[in-house]
Amino acid sequence: MKKVIFIITLLCVCCVMTSSSTEAKAQNEKITICHIPPGNPENSHEITVSINALNAHLAHGDTIGKCNGGGEEK
Repeated sequence: MKKVIFIITLLCVCCVMTSSSTEAKAQNEKITICHIPPGNPENSHEITVSINALNAHLAHGDTIGKCNGGGEEK
């Protein structure tokens, strides 16, 4: 019975460690977007953001990749 409890505990620890490292990796991933400031589209420019912030930027009109107008990266 002790072996079974040990094995279950070991599997749980491995699962927690794996999910934590995957989550940390996702937080470090970056993507370049064309940031179009709301109310000031003439000031569009490229920025690099966390993949976790991508949806918020896309929601207000930013696009993935470089700006068509050749904006500078900040």
